[in-house]
Amino acid sequence: MSHNRLKGKVALVTGGARGIGFGIGKKYAEEGATVIIADVLEEEGARAAEEIGPAASFYSIDLRSRKAIFEMADKIHEQYGHIDILVNCAGIARPCPTLKLSEETLDEVIDINMKAPVFTCQAVGRYMRKDGGGSIINISSGNTRMINVGRVPYGITKGAINLLTQQLGAEWAIYNIKVNAIAPGWIRTEMVERPLRTGILNEEEILSVSPIGRFGRVEEVANLACFLASEESNYIVGQIIFADGGWNTGIMPNALNYIRENDKEEE
Repeated sequence: MSHNRLKGKVALVTGGARGIGFGIGKKYAEEGATVIIADVLEEEGARAAEEIGPAASFYSIDLRSRKAIFEMADKIHEQYGHIDILVNCAGIARPCPTLKLSEETLDEVIDINMKAPVFTCQAVGRYMRKDGGGSIINISSGNTRMINVGRVPYGITKGAINLLTQQLGAEWAIYNIKVNAIAPGWIRTEMVERPLRTGILNEEEILSVSPIGRFGRVEEVANLACFLASEESNYIVGQIIFADGGWNTGIMPNALNYIRENDKEEE
């Protein structure tokens, strides 16, 4: 049910063609925002915007180009007159053993996961400052606290996103721009489903260290992103919020079996 928490707002969501980005774009539209889905995946992006409805449009972009990022911000601002919300969700993983990591792969992940959010914050932030403020939500990862081996490029770039969030949160609050990050845990998106299907990830092993005992849903991340974009979160600045079902508490595998076996109700 819509509460129109974002009525009249213009939201730019990078990586919104699928997964968490799509879920956030859909939630924002339900809450009254005009949504621009920015992605390199043209067919999926156009389909995502169509599925979200008339409040959404698709913008095709290669986020490895700083020039293209600034042109995108200029065009969107010219068309709508303001950009109130930015979600930096575009990201890639490229898992591999670190000793086999190539410079080309490292550069690709850094370009998309780290440099693109910096430049998008710059491009949109200058308009937010001029127009009186806004909200920026960066999508980080639970891997910044819970290590997943074979993912050095992903982990270090998401760690950089956490620091970017804190830096800009402190620097831009004077412009009424609040900057926060969401660090999702195991969410059932294609980025997780693919390695589950191929056997790279094991569902039983993942859930053995999950206090909540299940994967997260895209909608649960989208709800948090909506809260952070709304005026309800105006006193939250520079924070990395872990939406991971308690994964980052660091319980041992199957640790909850002890509680299940020993914390039974007295007869």
